[in-house]
Amino acid sequence: MRYSLFALLLLLATACTRETQTTIRFNVQDPDDTPPRVIVGWNNDKVSIDPTTGEGVKTMDLQAPTYALIEVRKHDRRLCFLEPGKDLTLAYSQKKGEKQVTYGGVLAKETEFINQGNYATTPISYKDTDVKKAAQKADSVLALNLRKVETIPFSKTFKEWEAKRQKVETFAALLRFPVYSLMRDSNVTERNAYLKVLRDHLAPDSTYLSIPAYREALEQYVRRLVSFKKVKEDAQTETRLKCIFENITEPSAVAFTVDQTLFHMIGNEKYEKIYRQYVKDPARLALYNEACKKMDRIAPGQPCPDFSFQDNHGKTVSLADLKGKFVYIDMWATWCGPCKGEMPSLLKLEEEFAGKDILFVSLSIDRNKDIDLWKKTIKEMGLGGIQLHLGENWDWLKIFMPSSMSVPRFVLLDREGKIINASMSRPSDKATAERFKQLLNL
Repeated sequence: MRYSLFALLLLLATACTRETQTTIRFNVQDPDDTPPRVIVGWNNDKVSIDPTTGEGVKTMDLQAPTYALIEVRKHDRRLCFLEPGKDLTLAYSQKKGEKQVTYGGVLAKETEFINQGNYATTPISYKDTDVKKAAQKADSVLALNLRKVETIPFSKTFKEWEAKRQKVETFAALLRFPVYSLMRDSNVTERNAYLKVLRDHLAPDSTYLSIPAYREALEQYVRRLVSFKKVKEDAQTETRLKCIFENITEPSAVAFTVDQTLFHMIGNEKYEKIYRQYVKDPARLALYNEACKKMDRIAPGQPCPDFSFQDNHGKTVSLADLKGKFVYIDMWATWCGPCKGEMPSLLKLEEEFAGKDILFVSLSIDRNKDIDLWKKTIKEMGLGGIQLHLGENWDWLKIFMPSSMSVPRFVLLDREGKIINASMSRPSDKATAERFKQLLNL
């Protein structure tokens, strides 16, 4: 009897797994070295493709319907609809002149419908100046598209999700409203009206975060809120958090935007506390905890990871060459606007502390193919100090940026090459010069 009960439980567990397991199959003709990616919520997974057959499989355990973004090439993104227990097949032909995608499996028709552009688009352009009229246009198009959803020959579940997706598209369209006129202090009434329209179109529950466009729109929404505040770069994080807590109330949307704001700022005790207060997704917290453990390697008092990089004259500079003086490292890139924005302040610091026991090191993370551009930028901006290039040593960089390679990043070392602060303040922050004076007894 005991064995019969065990067998029954095992059978039930297997049946439950089949009901939630969703499989995406790939058939990529003429595959290159670029693996397909399946992006669902927080997860962004590569799919291995057999170089001989072009076939690959991605299996997921889904508890509810969702949308996935599938990339097979850099500029080829497909939105797909997934349901627990149902499969989807994507067949790609990559031959020149024959590029096409065909869909198969239970969810083939739904996914094909999504990618055909069957809905009307909201005609908001740079010429729009009236917030009320723009909102009326957006809502009118939404009503039209919702009527369209009611007529499509698909399941009730798919219709419900498509209705949600159209509401998201309306929110995204309103974010395209030109705001240059609203930035003026004299236009507060119209600006407040616009912000109310946006708040009224925020999604009401957590299911909307399964729609990729809503995640993108939420991030754009926060950036827009911050833009109205007209704050300096060094106040961006605090301003983002303030905007989130003042304008977003749905818990999952708050968690998502807090994550996007603070995940890469590991090492800041205040921000870690806020992050853990709002982000509750187990998988995301596991990644965050893993990144926090990696940050222990660059905690105050730990030796700086050894390095040996070339400067802009071709000379090799190692960590050992810098010992004996305090070292302020600026990690930057030629493509980074905020990085360049800090350069005038960095030059002032170099001038103020010239001849003192502190070295200023600028470390470019530009790719090797852009070394000439890096050298050109150094000359054009008149940069001083020690100019080094990472040389695509990404493993070294990830020690300082385990969650995302976000620059600018500043690091302060003591005379022995040990970490004082791996998240040092920016050159434009008055606290930076004060810290230097304290260390140098000035």
